[in-house]
Amino acid sequence: MKVYGIKCNKCKDIIYSRAVHDFHWCNCNSVAVDGGLSYLRIVGNREDWTRVEIELPIDGIKGRGILYDDWNNSKNKYGHATEKDKVKELTTDE
Repeated sequence: MKVYGIKCNKCKDIIYSRAVHDFHWCNCNSVAVDGGLSYLRIVGNREDWTRVEIELPIDGIKGRGILYDDWNNSKNKYGHATEKDKVKELTTDE
């Protein structure tokens, strides 16, 4: 399943929002994301983040429910990219 998020240029955390109200900070609290899969709201100075595309190892059809359940029940398995996830930095045109 493909999701969009950001990489913090300070602490190098890669974060994404799992649900509409999942407001999520990086580890150094410089940047944050919100909006889940509906939209991407980014908080922080523009020079502090880079947009990324993340390929998660979950099924796309069931993925929305898995991500929502992870956030809604505070499981917190998802929300930060891991070494298992494929991450691609995006240019401003993508």
